[in-house]
Amino acid sequence: MGNVINFPERKTLNATVIKLKRASDALDQVIISSLNDSDIDPKELAGLLAHRLGTLMKHMDNKQKLFAICQKVARKQAELDETAS
Repeated sequence: MGNVINFPERKTLNATVIKLKRASDALDQVIISSLNDSDIDPKELAGLLAHRLGTLMKHMDNKQKLFAICQKVARKQAELDETAS
């Protein structure tokens, strides 16, 4: 099963991108293993991820701008129409 987020393949990546890719891979493993667990409803897992993201964002500046970016990325990854509410 593939990763949820595909990072570009480059031979030379800076340290921050490498750390983010490692974090992404670890999160992907948790998500994929949770989705493979027949007792966990994907809607419940999505709600849990939204809750954790909201908790993380609570401690950040520029929440409105960051939320707009997160919403745009989520819509793209979920293949939702940009005009949907």
